[in-house]
Amino acid sequence: MDIGDGEKIFQTMQKFQNMAMNTKMIGEVSRIEFVILQLIKTITDDSQSVTMSTLSERLNVSKSAVSQMINVLEDKDYVKRILTKNDRRIVFVRLTELGEHSLEKALQSFLQVANQIFGRMGEKDTETLLCLLDKLYLIASDYNNNK
Repeated sequence: MDIGDGEKIFQTMQKFQNMAMNTKMIGEVSRIEFVILQLIKTITDDSQSVTMSTLSERLNVSKSAVSQMINVLEDKDYVKRILTKNDRRIVFVRLTELGEHSLEKALQSFLQVANQIFGRMGEKDTETLLCLLDKLYLIASDYNNNK
């Protein structure tokens, strides 16, 4: 692949990123709330909660920025902070039942739109796209692991 193809892929990915940035709401939650709730859910699949520090690292934002985002989610009763008795500096976050329900509704709204979009592409083109994206992921993953 020459640099021209790399530029084309980058430009196309930028278009999708810009479109995503312009999406304000996914169902009843904002785009950033959706991202944070989904991240908490993904990380906590193996445990009950996640630390604020882990969220900060994964989102690549400051701990104070994560704290502000969590404040908003906590005010909406989507998450709950859990303070540790041994070390007050460590704060855990977990989804509440309402948070899980709101995330599930937002995910269903997202999937409904995605299904409509892919429906317009057609079954054959969608299948080809998915195969190519899987292949691209494997190659990129291999590249990152061998760096």
